[in-house]
Amino acid sequence: MDFRDDLSTASDYLRMAVPLMVRRRIPPTPYNYALWYAHVQNAFPDLSRSLLAEFPENGPYDPEKSESLFFEYFVKHYLPTSPQARDLIADIVTKLTQAVSRNLRGTQDYGASLREAMTVFEESVIDPERIRALVGQLLTETRDLESLTQAFQSELQSAGAQVERLKRELEESERRARLDALTKIPNRRGFDEALAQSLSAPEEPTCLMMLDLDYFKRLNDTYGHPMGDRVLEIVGSVLAKLQSDRVFVARYGGEEFAVIVNDELEVAQTLAEQIRRQVAALQIKRKSTQDTIGAITISIGLTRFCPGETAEALIERADTGLYRAKESGRNRVVIA
Repeated sequence: MDFRDDLSTASDYLRMAVPLMVRRRIPPTPYNYALWYAHVQNAFPDLSRSLLAEFPENGPYDPEKSESLFFEYFVKHYLPTSPQARDLIADIVTKLTQAVSRNLRGTQDYGASLREAMTVFEESVIDPERIRALVGQLLTETRDLESLTQAFQSELQSAGAQVERLKRELEESERRARLDALTKIPNRRGFDEALAQSLSAPEEPTCLMMLDLDYFKRLNDTYGHPMGDRVLEIVGSVLAKLQSDRVFVARYGGEEFAVIVNDELEVAQTLAEQIRRQVAALQIKRKSTQDTIGAITISIGLTRFCPGETAEALIERADTGLYRAKESGRNRVVIA
């Protein structure tokens, strides 16, 4: 759900949503208004169908149904995509809600007993037996409240442990989301974030190289896609060994890789030549026959970031160098 309407449009939706709510006697709570605002936007057919089915005109209002729809169409939108993480969040919220409710009921009951005791103590005629019974009752309820409080503290500790577990799972999920499943090096998403971070410090030099395996389609056609995947894995492992505080490697897509070097162009050029030689020296064997396949080579386009340009412009210039490397014979580094 995304509400980015201007003042005029949002005002029009307000005038449309409120009468619908009034006719159904729906309280204008924030989540109710969000539901009916989304309905009059006419952008979410599933929500509109559910909303009109649950709240027909002259029908009863059920706050739990509103909360359920709000959770389904709004809250879930901002929850992690991992089903395990969503289930864990729901479990934490449910347990804490139940624990708070139990503790609140116990506190309210105890408060009522205290008020009753104060009424007895303020009476002009003191009844010792009644006072003894009341004190016994208060002692029992005090112990019950202590038990409730201890149980609540235990629930909080358990929730804290679950939150830590959830945090670890989310961190791991985020890490996996930035990792290429085949080569085990960062993927395009990881590359985009790393490049943006590098360019956010323009005082530091940033160089970019785009790398593409030569004749990769012919390799796939000759040896099959499993061998093509194996070549990608091995090249990815070559690049992974270069990863450092100043060097970031990623699989850009297909048979193309990218390397960000936070250093001067001369350093990046030396590294590019090192990569080219290491790939050319690879001896990759077929698992079935142990025969060595033909030489694997890589073409590289290299460029240095110019202050004021965009990430897209930098990538385009590196791609231009890569294109020239291909055109001039492959297995070489060309600076754009």
